[in-house]
Amino acid sequence: MQLEQELLHLGIAELHMEYKKRTISPVEVTELLYKRIENHRDLNAFITLCKDDALEQARHAEKLYKNNDSNSMLLGIPIGLKDLIHTKGIKTTMASGVYQDFIPNEDAALVKTLLNMGSILIGKQNLHELAYGTTGDDSYFGPTRNPHDSSKIAGGSSSGSAAATAAQLCWGSIGTDTSGSIRIPASICGVVGMKPTYGKLDLEGIHPLSWTMDHVGLITRTVTDNAILYDGLCGTLGTSDSIYKKLATGILPKISSFKIGIPTDYYVDLDPEVEARLMKMMNHLENLGYTVVEVDLNLPDMNETMYISSAIDQAEAYLINREIVHEDSNDLGEETRKRILIGAKYKAYEFLLAQELKVKLSKTFEKAFQDVNVLLTPTIPILPPEFGQETVHIHGKTHNVRQALMRLTFISNYIGVPSISIPCGKSTEGLPIGMQLIGGCNQEEMLYQSAYLIDNAL
Repeated sequence: MQLEQELLHLGIAELHMEYKKRTISPVEVTELLYKRIENHRDLNAFITLCKDDALEQARHAEKLYKNNDSNSMLLGIPIGLKDLIHTKGIKTTMASGVYQDFIPNEDAALVKTLLNMGSILIGKQNLHELAYGTTGDDSYFGPTRNPHDSSKIAGGSSSGSAAATAAQLCWGSIGTDTSGSIRIPASICGVVGMKPTYGKLDLEGIHPLSWTMDHVGLITRTVTDNAILYDGLCGTLGTSDSIYKKLATGILPKISSFKIGIPTDYYVDLDPEVEARLMKMMNHLENLGYTVVEVDLNLPDMNETMYISSAIDQAEAYLINREIVHEDSNDLGEETRKRILIGAKYKAYEFLLAQELKVKLSKTFEKAFQDVNVLLTPTIPILPPEFGQETVHIHGKTHNVRQALMRLTFISNYIGVPSISIPCGKSTEGLPIGMQLIGGCNQEEMLYQSAYLIDNAL
């Protein structure tokens, strides 16, 4: 058991080195993970396991390592996929009864990339039905449970991806993020969740929710693992442009010249424990020599902004799902149906108003990044909710849980800037608290460097 725990705590680069030294094999690691998945079935993190294919991929990787043909750091690394990413010959259900028997004829673009690098596709992970929810508790296959407390949600929509990664059932997961669907569950499950700049990673072959706001996202246990996975999907792993290589070799900004912005607009109506944890983190960073400054973005009310922006993603969600939503079938969840139908009610002027606000906000954030390297915020303003919890009370106000969960994450999707959630300690009950770092467009390298520095300062 001790050897098993030591193995599971290895990062991707470390596991790759153990493979090269032949102290452990991809087949042994894959078999171990399937045993763990079986022992953690209560989490309900996976919908479909790809055991036969995965073991074949593991045997192929093992052969390459034996022949010293192991240039890819992702060779033999077990990765999970959110079950809306198309996999040839393997069910892709979108966690909906509508698609329970759907089998794609072709792999998604990122799946092809992973397979070309020799990754092991361990299984298809649970999610909120059609990726249309922040809680992860509404799936045709049942809800995903939080590895830290089974009475709490895992967050959504990439619930299974975060839970599986946190419970060490894979070395990383790939999902999607439309209003926070990577960062919310990453925060709730205590792992690292990255949403790059809009369009940075290929969405081809992924079932959409909103063409304008969908992003591919990555969940791992560490910042360095996340950077490796990002490099791999971008085609920069092992090159001079590798972000991971720069992290590993200490090519980082000097603390004395690094400026962290605290956007006051994001620090309203926070759970006292979340607020206290973030304030403690800021003081710690200042004591280490970082420059921490308040930034007034002068944003409209967050809830109002979220409502205006929803004209885009909700209208698009209706257009994408308009055929299935009108079918007289019980295969589509009733809550999902109601949410989709809301999108049919938007008027053209509301859609245009949302586009106008998007331009204004993009300029506001662009200006802010002229003065600071990154913005630091809570990932979510509340502690992980319980199953069935619909409201939360903060400072005498009652908030809708689903809206509260995405209140601090949705703007990054709205304007397309990269954001990453990293663990920031735990509550008094032992529940994870996450912090979010937001960067300028196409500034993934700076964002990973920032996350790496701050994570190591914890």
